Amino acid sequence: MVKLFIAIGIWVVIGVVFWTFKILKRKYLEPIFIGIMLFGIVALCQPAIFPLYSYGFMILLMGVAGYMFVSHMRA
Repeated sequence: MVKLFIAIGIWVVIGVVFWTFKILKRKYLEPIFIGIMLFGIVALCQPAIFPLYSYGFMILLMGVAGYMFVSHMRA
């Protein structure tokens, strides 16, 4: 559970930096977060590497949270 809070904190800091300085635009960030979501799904579905499986939901959750954050940014 602590790992989840640390990951959420990291994404919040990254989101604030992107929101404040407009480093990357929405059209670049949306595909990145879609890729993170797909990687999280693959991590959950694969049976071979247990650490990847154990972090799969957190990866998926961070991709979804990032995509939701980016989708509310102005273009």
